[in-house]
Formats: sequence, structure tokens, C-alpha cells
Amino acid sequence: MSPSLYSYSPLPMVSCLRESKLRDSRPLLWLVFLLCLLVVGQLVSLIIFAVKANSKGCKDGLRAQQECQNHTDHLQHQLTVAQEVLQRTKAQYTVCNQTVENLRDSLEMEKTQSQKQLKELQGEIKRLNQKLQQASEEAERLRKAFGKTTVNSGSFSCSSSSSLLFIAVVVLGLNALLT
Repeated sequence: MSPSLYSYSPLPMVSCLRESKLRDSRPLLWLVFLLCLLVVGQLVSLIIFAVKANSKGCKDGLRAQQECQNHTDHLQHQLTVAQEVLQRTKAQYTVCNQTVENLRDSLEMEKTQSQKQLKELQGEIKRLNQKLQQASEEAERLRKAFGKTTVNSGSFSCSSSSSLLFIAVVVLGLNALLT
């Protein structure tokens, strides 16, 4: 092969290797440099964040957030209790309404029954008044008939005739009550 095609002179192998290592190490150096810059940037950001996180305003905000959360939890608890009380109250309301309806129905039945009994008693009173009237008329008739016999016979006195009349009225009255 002919060396004439190459226009450069051959270099010793050692110098070639050094140049090659220098050329290969430059991107690595740049990479290391960039990584160091990145680490320093991250470190600065972390320091800034730590300073801000420990600042008075941030702590006050965190405290306010915790107080707000506590207040919210307290209100949530009160709401839960109020809802439970509401449920119990609704249940009691339903029971009371059912009781009122039952009592109203019972009262209506009792009223109807009382009116029925009242009508029956009024009918019984009318019937007894009629029997009393009849007994009274019968007693009056007996007294007149008895009075004629006492005037004729003269053996009965006034007191015995009135007792007989009383006994007749009582017997007729008892008879009317028992029937």
C-alpha cells in the first residue's frame, strides 16, 4: 500500500493516545461541571425553600390552617350530632302522629258509642215515663175505685188507703223497671 495517499505525518502512539484522552475527557468535564451547577442550583433552591418554610408568615399560615381544620372538624361533629337529633325527633314525631291518630279514632268510636248509649237511654227514659204515666193513671184509677169502696164500707181508714196506693205504685214501678 502506498503511503502517498495520506498527507499527514505519522505520530507516535503515545501522543495519539493523550490527544484522544483529552478529546474524550472534555465532554465528561462539561458534564461534571453541569452536574455541579445543577446540584448547586438545587441546594440554593432547597435553602430558599427552607427559609421561606420557616418564616413567620408561613408558620402563621400553617397555624391558621390547623385552626381552620379544627374548627371545621368541630362543626362537622356538631352537624352529625344535629342530624342524629333530627332523626330521633322525626321518629318521635311519627310515633306521636300515629298516637294522635289512634287516640282520635278511639275518641270518635267512643263518641259514637256514647251517642248510641245516649239514644238508648233516652228511649228507655221515654218508655219508663210512659210506664210511670200508665202506672200513675192506674194508681189514680185504683185510688178512685178504692175510695168508693171505703166510703161505702167505712171500715178502711185514710192511712191504710194511702199505704195501699203507695204499695200499688211501687209494685207497678218495679214491674216497669224489670221489664
